[in-house]
Amino acid sequence: MKYYILAAALVLSACGDAMTYPATIEKQSETLATTAPTPVEQIQLTDGSDLNNGRFEVVGPVKATIGKVTAFHPQPTVAQGEQKLRVEAAELGADGVINAKVSDVTICALSWGCRILSGTAVKFTK
Repeated sequence: MKYYILAAALVLSACGDAMTYPATIEKQSETLATTAPTPVEQIQLTDGSDLNNGRFEVVGPVKATIGKVTAFHPQPTVAQGEQKLRVEAAELGADGVINAKVSDVTICALSWGCRILSGTAVKFTK
């Protein structure tokens, strides 16, 4: 019995951050439009570390999970994942995200289909 409880705890902690649903990403972008130093749409993403010719300071890690509300909703897209990374970076005051990763769709504890997002937020320097 204790192994079942341990397994359940591990599954529930697999998506350690809060789940975001695609419908809320646009609302988050709109909220940050007036407060973020760099507009959400202008935050650059790369899967490497070549933004701004390498002239940047690391702000910190960005990590999120996006998922569908029910089994009947469409799978979250890569574009939605990239937008959520931009939102997370904007909340930190960043200009870009290096090593940006958007996973394939998997099953998470709180969703029938989710994508795990990660990267490192950076602020450009001169």
